Amino acid sequence: MNIDRTTRRMLVLHAGALGDCILTLHWIEAVRRAWGAMNVTLAARSPIAHWAARHGLVTEALTLDSIGAHRLYFPLIELPDDLIRFVGGFDTVVSFLDGPEAPVSRGLTAIAGDRLIAIDPRPTDATKREGVHIVEQWLGGVGLAETKQHGSPGLRLVLTSGRRRVARETLLERLTPRGPMSSPIALCHPGSGGLDKCCPIEALEAVMEGLAERELATGWMMGPDEVDRFGSALRSRLERLAPVVFEENIADAAELLLGADLYVGNDAGMTHAAALCGARTIALFGPTDPRIWRPLGRECETVSFPDPSLCVEAWVRETVELAVGALLRRPATE
Repeated sequence: MNIDRTTRRMLVLHAGALGDCILTLHWIEAVRRAWGAMNVTLAARSPIAHWAARHGLVTEALTLDSIGAHRLYFPLIELPDDLIRFVGGFDTVVSFLDGPEAPVSRGLTAIAGDRLIAIDPRPTDATKREGVHIVEQWLGGVGLAETKQHGSPGLRLVLTSGRRRVARETLLERLTPRGPMSSPIALCHPGSGGLDKCCPIEALEAVMEGLAERELATGWMMGPDEVDRFGSALRSRLERLAPVVFEENIADAAELLLGADLYVGNDAGMTHAAALCGARTIALFGPTDPRIWRPLGRECETVSFPDPSLCVEAWVRETVELAVGALLRRPATE
């Protein structure tokens, strides 16, 4: 199904976590480029949606709970009038909540009729087999597969230099006296949604040591998920090498990323945020296929976890440092 060219108000429903929500922002941008300017309301579970609205990536952001979207998952319960009126007020309704045949999609069809586009957020067998980026698969669901997002650099925030300067000054205040105020800023995020997606901490420590030797102002980025999973012991260990930038709030963490020059992180939502913010990003992948799930950004490289048969030092030297060096030599695209 194609989006009607007359669409001017589009509602996008999304229940996924941080990284998937950011990839959906790339989908929204590609659709806007293809079909012209439109107002997009993003109703999502992830708080990054409100941050995206603040930076103009969508027109409006709401939580799924605020519109009563949970009612859609119970097909035997009559849908409330306020939800029907809300959804009915859009020219096009795009659901990333589940596949077209799922109960939630049938509930939305009862409201929106042929104005509904239900996109299954999960990769298809063909996507897995051919290594197609997931955003390209989603674009194919609206007849825009020719956009070739798989090879595209992706969306990037366009901001005033003042906004980046404020974020940079804030970061430097939290990282000094580890580096001079003029040093490039490198952040490393050691966590991910699954333990199998986390690069060995010893490898990340070696990366950070290498970055410090390049006279970068280095720091670790952590949030409540890492503290809940690993406890205070990990933070104490990391602080021996570089300061830890801890943020409770995802939106506040994303705002800080606007000031980073370089970011190293696992296959995790915050790595997608770094790429979106324009940081030169090294995304570390283990079991997940980076062809499908890699972050989209103009300055983003993917690197596989170290081979167990190689020492950590060899992996850092032959893989990560080469990629970091190439990124730092690349001219800024501000």
